[in-house]
Amino acid sequence: MVPQNEVLPAIIAQNQQELDQMLEKVPFAENIMLDLMDGKFVGASSLDFPLKLPEGPRYQLHIMAVNPLERIKQLPPQVDTVILHEETLKDISEAVVEAKKLSLSLFIALNPDTPASVFDQYLGALDGVLIMSVNPGQYGAQFLPDQLEKVRQLRAKSKTLNIEVDGGMTDRTIGLAIAAGANMIASGSFIIKSKDPEAAFNILKIFFS
Repeated sequence: MVPQNEVLPAIIAQNQQELDQMLEKVPFAENIMLDLMDGKFVGASSLDFPLKLPEGPRYQLHIMAVNPLERIKQLPPQVDTVILHEETLKDISEAVVEAKKLSLSLFIALNPDTPASVFDQYLGALDGVLIMSVNPGQYGAQFLPDQLEKVRQLRAKSKTLNIEVDGGMTDRTIGLAIAAGANMIASGSFIIKSKDPEAAFNILKIFFS
């Protein structure tokens, strides 16, 4: 099956009120990335509280935290996909088993210093991979174009795998990620901090057409 092309707004928030305000900016989005950070795996903190999510869109929960398998056991029902960092897992296969038990789609994320080869034996078991094209932890971090080589490597190995790129995705960089083989793009500040988030979102979507 050919993977579906998608642009996802990425949301960072410190509390429920801020989360609600962020979600109100993207009522047009069908799929939204939520960035959970514990202040340990990355220096920043975000969404590290019991989440209340409105019905309607689908949600990916991108867990940048230690002990991620404990985090996925008590999620809002609106979350259908979890993204766990390879660097926080003892064994990717354990994450595959746990996600399946909970009927969650599983993506595994890689920080810039981690090679794509860590996926080699797991590609058939994953619903997708997330390539971080910034050092994670904040909106507006510097885009790292060399990370797109991982996208090219993974796309050469699988035409059907969901490959998502997160970090520094703007109208100047999204074309590079898509050309490398990404079919999913998460964009935070370009959409969320825009005066017109829907217009910014639609600009990014055009690159898939």
